[in-house]
Amino acid sequence: MSLTRKEFMELTGKAAFGAGALSTFDFVWTPPGLMEILQEAEIRKIHDHIARSKEEHIAKVQADLRQPSVSSWSMGIKEMADRMVDSFRALGTKEADLVPTDGNPGVWGYYDAGKPKTIVVYMMYDTQPWVEERWSSPPLAANRVKLDPFDEVIMARGAINSKGPNRLFLNALESIIAVTGTLPVNVMFTCDGEEEQGSPHFHQVLDPYRDRLRKANCLLGAGPAQQRDGSVSMSLGNKGILEMEIEAHGARWGRGPQKMPIHSSRKAVLDSPVWRLVDALRSMYDPKTNRILVDGYYNDMRPPNEEEELLIQTLVTRFRDRLFASDSENLKVFMNDWTPEEAARHLTFDTTLNIDGIWAGYTGPGMATILPEKAAVKLDSRLVPNQAIATQKERVLAHLAKHGFTDLEVRQLGGGDEWSQTSVKEPVVQAVLGVYKKYGIEPLVWPRSPGSSPQWEYTRKLELPAASGGLGHGSRAHSDDEYIVIAGNEKVAGIVKAQQSIVDILYAYASWPESGQAG
Repeated sequence: MSLTRKEFMELTGKAAFGAGALSTFDFVWTPPGLMEILQEAEIRKIHDHIARSKEEHIAKVQADLRQPSVSSWSMGIKEMADRMVDSFRALGTKEADLVPTDGNPGVWGYYDAGKPKTIVVYMMYDTQPWVEERWSSPPLAANRVKLDPFDEVIMARGAINSKGPNRLFLNALESIIAVTGTLPVNVMFTCDGEEEQGSPHFHQVLDPYRDRLRKANCLLGAGPAQQRDGSVSMSLGNKGILEMEIEAHGARWGRGPQKMPIHSSRKAVLDSPVWRLVDALRSMYDPKTNRILVDGYYNDMRPPNEEEELLIQTLVTRFRDRLFASDSENLKVFMNDWTPEEAARHLTFDTTLNIDGIWAGYTGPGMATILPEKAAVKLDSRLVPNQAIATQKERVLAHLAKHGFTDLEVRQLGGGDEWSQTSVKEPVVQAVLGVYKKYGIEPLVWPRSPGSSPQWEYTRKLELPAASGGLGHGSRAHSDDEYIVIAGNEKVAGIVKAQQSIVDILYAYASWPESGQAG
């Protein structure tokens, strides 16, 4: 469902569009009585319970973070999956089970509150590896430390990506149940132990439950979404991703070294598989124009619809100086000398072809004068509606064949996450925006994220709308000194307020009218 200009006017009551900067809150239709619901005595009691349970909740975050679950190292995976099962059972779920896959196990849980609405929650429990000597606090210690500008954070691998947010969500649910005896919505938990590997087997986690999942109302993620400065970005979808490894080898080519590296003096008489790979890459992309040269690669891209145009116009008009704030220290100039407004459009609506890594021969200190027998590159391509992974891969293969590179071996990597999209008009999106409005935080609402995720398994295969949001902050995912904030400041919520915002989002969505009532 897409929000047309006419529907937008009806929803917001505006007489005209484009006369000055829009507020993100112009996209929010607030049902009568919502703010009163969020101030009811029952919710205030839950908030108070969360405040009183602060130390207990922090200890639970630390306990989860101290259990390693590194999928790249096959470290602690089964133990962490078992912890997830135990956590769901502690809530009182009627179902909490490991789900076997061809890789790491998934986890399923179901809390039946007997309520009209059912949400699906996605949780990843695996984490990235680390190099411990680069950390200022051991990555499995989950120590409480000071990290300017915050008086206290928990520093650990998985602190924000995503075991810390998982536990904050569970803490909030436990508090609701402790006060009221149940939840305002039914909850289906779907958990992935291979997200950091591209979720290659996550479909096997969902397969046994697809008929039940289709009866849910939405996918909802509630947890820390604030940036370091207190601002919030919200994405209504994400791009898909095609991941490939392409290898040139003398044995397949029939030229150059066949079995092993050879003395570099032989380059005078032998061809190089490394240069062949470079030529193949150069045929696929023109760095001068920043255009992908693969025939038909742009053909299936859906132009932005009217809702997406309204959202991006609001972003570039109202938040021009904050569009790329998180990248400011690592970003000097945009490709093609684009303005921030132009860059925002391309980041949202354009496809990509990127070199993630390239290697051949000797790359250690000093020199090793060799002519390598092989070279390889890892590529990723971010895909927008209506590009499909299989189609784009076939176009790459056809391009290589057309240009005489049939000897190159192309291996598809990752789980194959396709693009995902949800309308701003969906009740779950509106509920999250309504809670931000309650707290006086105007979010940047992007039509879609430039990154990728398994969200398409829900939005496209199960046809569920999806949204996420909440207060609180963490950062340095995949990097050293990853953290989640415990003691916030005047801009960023600490753990207490972060968990209280999760409660608000759940109650807001539980009381939100269905789509047919909101227009």
